[in-house]
Amino acid sequence: MFCIIAFVVLSILGIFSATNRQLAKEAFDCVTRRVTFRPCTTGFDEKMKAKILGKVINYSQPFARFLNKYFEALAWTFFLLFLASGFFAVRGLYLFYVTGSCNGLNQSGFCVFDPTGANNQISSASVSTCSVKSETVNNLTLNGVDLSSFPVLNPDAKDKIVFIGCYDCAYTRDAYPVIMSLARHYDASVTFLHYPTKESTDYMSRVSYCAYQQDPGKYWAMNDAFFGTDKATMDDKSFIQSTLTSLGYDYSAFQACLNDPATESAVQGQLAQIEKTNFYGTPSISIDGEWFVGPKPYRVYAIGLAGLLYWLK
Repeated sequence: MFCIIAFVVLSILGIFSATNRQLAKEAFDCVTRRVTFRPCTTGFDEKMKAKILGKVINYSQPFARFLNKYFEALAWTFFLLFLASGFFAVRGLYLFYVTGSCNGLNQSGFCVFDPTGANNQISSASVSTCSVKSETVNNLTLNGVDLSSFPVLNPDAKDKIVFIGCYDCAYTRDAYPVIMSLARHYDASVTFLHYPTKESTDYMSRVSYCAYQQDPGKYWAMNDAFFGTDKATMDDKSFIQSTLTSLGYDYSAFQACLNDPATESAVQGQLAQIEKTNFYGTPSISIDGEWFVGPKPYRVYAIGLAGLLYWLK
């Protein structure tokens, strides 16, 4: 229906032009009559058809004749395309709000509302892991994964968040404060699994392990400090030492833990457990069993915590 499309277009143009506002009124009258299966009384559709054909005939008479013959069919075609594009635009906006992507949860296709794909970016762990599973969110699991040796905040909470991240991953650093704010607001449990996505962060796995072993209560303040600073400082062992000392850790005992062969064995055991999840990049976050890959906006994690994303899987 040509008059419907014309009404939408002319309504927008009418913001800037009085002539177009008058045409928009005529288009609206035509729309209200056509939806009730009555012909336009203003002759609007014929008027606009004449204007269009008058322009086209100056460039191509054969095309003008074709347009005149099939004008109504073409109008219906454009009307259906208009409805379809409107539907997909609304759907994309809705999905972006609830999942962080126009294409659905953890889908990395182009999204006009997130053109850089920031909500789905990860630091790849494929070079570090040896999983034979394909890199897809459908293979992510906590089944058979022993989380008992990992740092956990508020372990008795009903809602469980499992966060696989890396101190050196920019995307983990984006997601960490959002997740911690969510967990503290909704009184949820958080288990943090550090996985080094590059060799230089192996050291931090031992730091994380020893800090939690020495004082679980101070561990989360340490994590907040590490994720709250520039990631370049994470390569500076003096910064790590000063942070731990300022939090009240016994650094001599901490250093002994770092150098203990049993620590390396324990950390390797943790990494093996993380690989059982079939994760393929950081951050990968499970909220009550629902996986979120990449740093999502707060609202997406909150909707997931409420259990409202299941039907979008």
